[in-house]
Amino acid sequence: MKITTLLVLQSTGRTVANPTPQGQRQSIQHEEYKVHAYNRNGLCVVGFMDDHYPVRSAFSLLNKVLDEYQQSFGESWRTVQEDSTQTWPYLNDALMKFQDPTEADKLMRIHRELDETKIILHKIIDSVLARGEKLDSLVEKSSNLVHRHRCSTSKRKKPT
Repeated sequence: MKITTLLVLQSTGRTVANPTPQGQRQSIQHEEYKVHAYNRNGLCVVGFMDDHYPVRSAFSLLNKVLDEYQQSFGESWRTVQEDSTQTWPYLNDALMKFQDPTEADKLMRIHRELDETKIILHKIIDSVLARGEKLDSLVEKSSNLVHRHRCSTSKRKKPT
């Protein structure tokens, strides 16, 4: 990442994070991105997402990142005095995994799965209805054949 890009991200991130009260979440528009911040007990996480990334998924992602950070580093952040460039493999993995918002938001994933299930059920119902129409047609043809057979049989039985 270029130094100027890093500085812009840090500056914007701080601008959004600093006024975010503990226990609160906020989002602001910054150029073509939404910047989401979540402050949990003084530890604030900031995410830059495009406008199409759902807000619910964004905060779910930020919550997961905070959980993982605290599990990995505990309370060590409280003693930090300056910026650090420590590497954290989870963050790279999370950036890749959560490109799809449904990975961050269980409810959204359930909605997607329900939508897919509805489509499959509609196809099955259409198929069953089509088979039902075919069965109705066969029953009608069978009835016609039985009726014709009865008619022809009764004509044969009549003396001429």
